[in-house]
Amino acid sequence: MSMSHASFDLPVTFVDTPDSLSLALPDLFDAAMLSIDAEFSLTGTHYCVLALLQVASGDRVWLIDPLALSSLIRPLLQALSKVPWIVHDYSGDGVVFKRLYDIVPTSIMDTMMLAKTLGYAQPGLKAMAKAKLGIDIPKHEQDSNWMMRPLRPSQLNYAARDAALLLPLLRELATEAEERGRVEPDLEERLARLPENIAHLLARIRDYASPPDPPVIHKVMTMGLGQEAVDRARRLADMRHRWGNEGDVAAVMELGNRWIIAQVQRPPASMEDLAKTIRNHRFLKKRLESLWAAFL
Repeated sequence: MSMSHASFDLPVTFVDTPDSLSLALPDLFDAAMLSIDAEFSLTGTHYCVLALLQVASGDRVWLIDPLALSSLIRPLLQALSKVPWIVHDYSGDGVVFKRLYDIVPTSIMDTMMLAKTLGYAQPGLKAMAKAKLGIDIPKHEQDSNWMMRPLRPSQLNYAARDAALLLPLLRELATEAEERGRVEPDLEERLARLPENIAHLLARIRDYASPPDPPVIHKVMTMGLGQEAVDRARRLADMRHRWGNEGDVAAVMELGNRWIIAQVQRPPASMEDLAKTIRNHRFLKKRLESLWAAFL
């Protein structure tokens, strides 16, 4: 399925079948570099799942649906990891790719790291797109529900734009680095260290190991509430992650760390008491019995 996309006039293709992925592969592997971005469920770096993979060359963007192509994403990323990637702030995304798929790209250029090296105080993608490309990026879709299908046109446009602008952004930053490096010796030295810094980032990602428990479990442990409270907090946190990764945003919003701690400190005496602690009535209707089971 193709769709229009205003940013840089790149055509965008949504890939959600094996056939559409097969059609995309020749162009993907023919590219000298690929811009890579991703959207995840809202359960945090150590627990989220991949909801959308954005890949851009110089003349096209592919939005690849991991929910529809779950068995093909790891071999796809394995193959793509041999092509140099353009990324922005890969420290988080890289950990997720490593954790979920055991994938670390062979070579990356991180435009955030380059922007920091150039001295930009606000090197986030929104700020850099405005400063270097004159583009305003509305970020209201950033924390939207990427596990929902079908994705809204505004989500697709947001996702495609972020991938599409990475190559132009890299070109602008590289031009600036070349021009300033000739007359700023300190900058030239910092730029010379950039490949080493990127190598260190990839090494840290390669060595990543998932934490055994969410931070809220450690907090409950330090509170001296006993093993039953720890086990109950673990069950509640597991529910939050499982439901959140299924696309239930209310689970992430309602079952926060403070809520979990409050419930294990003062367990509800009844299902009715538990219901009083949750504001979202739709979520309550759907999940109350399962939540109550954590207290039995």
